[in-house]
Amino acid sequence: MRKLILAFFALFLSIFSFGQKISRDNIQIGDKVNYTFSLPIKDINLSTIYSPKQIKDTLEILGLKTDTITHNGEKYIEFEYTITSFVAGKHSINDSINKDIQINVIPINIDTTKLTIKDIHSNAEEPFTFEEIYPILFWVFLSIVFIVLIIVLYFLWKKYRKTNIKELFIKPKEKEPAHIIALNRLKALRLKHLVENNRIKEYYIEISDILREYLLNRYSISALEMTTDEILQIISNNKEVDDSELDSLSFILKKSDLVKFAKLIPDSFTSDKIIKDSISFIENTKLDIIEQEKKEEMLVAEEKEVEND
Repeated sequence: MRKLILAFFALFLSIFSFGQKISRDNIQIGDKVNYTFSLPIKDINLSTIYSPKQIKDTLEILGLKTDTITHNGEKYIEFEYTITSFVAGKHSINDSINKDIQINVIPINIDTTKLTIKDIHSNAEEPFTFEEIYPILFWVFLSIVFIVLIIVLYFLWKKYRKTNIKELFIKPKEKEPAHIIALNRLKALRLKHLVENNRIKEYYIEISDILREYLLNRYSISALEMTTDEILQIISNNKEVDDSELDSLSFILKKSDLVKFAKLIPDSFTSDKIIKDSISFIENTKLDIIEQEKKEEMLVAEEKEVEND
């Protein structure tokens, strides 16, 4: 509790002060009381009003208000102190000329014979309401959805990581059968007139490449990377190719090798026969459309299995 310090200059209080009063002289412990007095403005130095004068440590100043008033044509400063006390008994506010203002602090009477002292209870526990747990449930649900989304995106990425993004949104063009691709290339080769322009080696190289690509698409063998003997060895074990077709293929590939590597220059009749035999071989070994579709479905299924692994 703060010490009550009231400062007055004795000469001012004895001669000039007026209106000293207190709002109540009887209060209960902890109650507030207002003590008021006024001093003329022209005859005081405000700094002296707060000069300390020690009195009993039983009263406490809670606040101070000042105001300007007029009395008998003269201006005064009115000081109003708010005072309290927590000590029962009579207390005095004494000025410098020993003029006392009495304050009687009355204690609160408690009948201890009727008073039951109880232990302090712990805080009451209230059950959770839906409004309280709703934000928690919402964020838990959102977190689960986010985790599931990440897992799904991961597996999609793993499945399609080797796929071009455009292929997911654009329907791929249907691949033409192997024999159609090969026959179209042979037709385009004829229109180039390479033999007539003495570009014989280029002519035989392109025929060999067309047939090797056809064997790759038709029988799924890496003909572009094999030698002629390796290709013929594999084709000879294929029951779908008879001996006449095998002989025709052997003639075309071996003749092309001689032109490419041995610098053989065939006559125009042989060159024309080569392209005709190539067309005949393709026509005789082409895959039926229904069988082609089944084969393509099997290839797609195998590719998916490889990607999943």
